[in-house]
Amino acid sequence: MATKPLLGVIADDFTGASDMASFLVKGGMSCTQINGLASTHKQTLNSDAIVLALKTRTVTVEQALEQSLQAFEFLLEQGCQYFYFKYCSTFDSTAKGNIGPVIDALLARLNLAQAIICPALPANGRTVYQGHLFVYQQLLSDSPLKDHPLTPMGDSRVAELLRPQVAPAYQQAIEHLSIDDLNAKQLNPSQQQARYLICDCINQQHLSQIAQLIAQQPAMLLTGGSGLAEYMAQLLTARGHTLSQQHQCAVKPLPQPVLIIAGSCSKATREQIAEANALPQFCVNPVKLAKGELKLKHILDWIHQQQAPAVLVYSSQAPEQVSQTQQLLGQQNIAEKIENLLAQTAVQSKASNIVVAGGETSGAVVSALNISSFNIGPSICPGVPIMQSNDQRAISLALKSGNFGDKHFFNQAVSLIQQLGAQA
Repeated sequence: MATKPLLGVIADDFTGASDMASFLVKGGMSCTQINGLASTHKQTLNSDAIVLALKTRTVTVEQALEQSLQAFEFLLEQGCQYFYFKYCSTFDSTAKGNIGPVIDALLARLNLAQAIICPALPANGRTVYQGHLFVYQQLLSDSPLKDHPLTPMGDSRVAELLRPQVAPAYQQAIEHLSIDDLNAKQLNPSQQQARYLICDCINQQHLSQIAQLIAQQPAMLLTGGSGLAEYMAQLLTARGHTLSQQHQCAVKPLPQPVLIIAGSCSKATREQIAEANALPQFCVNPVKLAKGELKLKHILDWIHQQQAPAVLVYSSQAPEQVSQTQQLLGQQNIAEKIENLLAQTAVQSKASNIVVAGGETSGAVVSALNISSFNIGPSICPGVPIMQSNDQRAISLALKSGNFGDKHFFNQAVSLIQQLGAQA
């Protein structure tokens, strides 16, 4: 007998969706990830949580609002009682970005007066202290995220990142929840009246405290990174609201070789590529691609010539190279060409085990593969699970936010997939 899902999540990119799903599973909830609005009509759901993956992080505000509200209506129709808007733990949104507008639209649709703003993910070094967002020991604005090719992060103050995005009438309605406030276990009158409540959080205990505080104030829209997900899942599970079943869906072993695709230009991904130097690697040259000197066939022929357990195809560049490429070829034009090439590499290679690095690249790959939904399996590292498609053709994927994972990530991914394959 099908059970209505309890929690509905709208994620603004595909890696963020799988990140969120992995922590919900870790917290004890069964979870299905649905990929895009076009896939919603195909689903027969029997899980505690639905994570609906959109690709709205860098589209226009109008597109983001339309898609996010459609996603919300779908989640509401499924019977969800709690809602979460998932965006990046490093915010990844400029002054003209979509986080504020989507929060405002969801608050209006739910007839709620307050949103929790909690981007923190301490397990991956993303913390908030005195309202400032840190990446490990660096302020966000001093971290490699300052050079993000699509959403350069030039400010670390969460309030100032959010303020220009929200409706002018609410730009002063931002309050801060400090560590001391968390320890007091209650909101003061000013915090209770705030429209946007930014949470300090530097460790796992703080996430647990925030979740418990939210449980006392149910009339809130939850927004932020995936850090809160595990603890919200634990609370809902402890209350007996979730299915009594094995929550982590089994993934079927697929013993074929692994195709790694890296489109992210983050420092973390570039270090992971360098560390995986024992694997055969193909570097996508954007200039040759733009001139028509590099074709999909060249990459496919190279892949099929390799006799290795895994191969790596990447377009990642250092910031100075990215800047030169964008000046020469145009930012949007070359980004779309590279995304399409990498996505078609995933499709035409016929690989059954695929690891993708980069949010935009992941969205392009999943869309090109036309995968409607995933079961969530074991994680390679915090926030990056191995997932398996629910469609007729079984495909295992891991979608990694560019900045996630240590330098050994690609090698760890291959090792875990090989372990699963050995069980076949």
